[in-house]
Amino acid sequence: MTVELKGGLLVTDSAIALALALEARGHTMQARDGKLVISNGSALTEQDRAGIVRDRLHLLAIAAYEAP
Repeated sequence: MTVELKGGLLVTDSAIALALALEARGHTMQARDGKLVISNGSALTEQDRAGIVRDRLHLLAIAAYEAP
């Protein structure tokens, strides 16, 4: 399922859930030069890593998103 954020950005609900879960555990996401950077990568679980691979483009869009 996709979710529309203000300004028309469409992202998957799984990407939003993962982004919120990572944030709740103290991780931050940034978009740098078109790449997704997640803080404290050594603390990511295998499940986190699988979700990041699955939703990388949507997570990148969320990290770069600025609400209008």
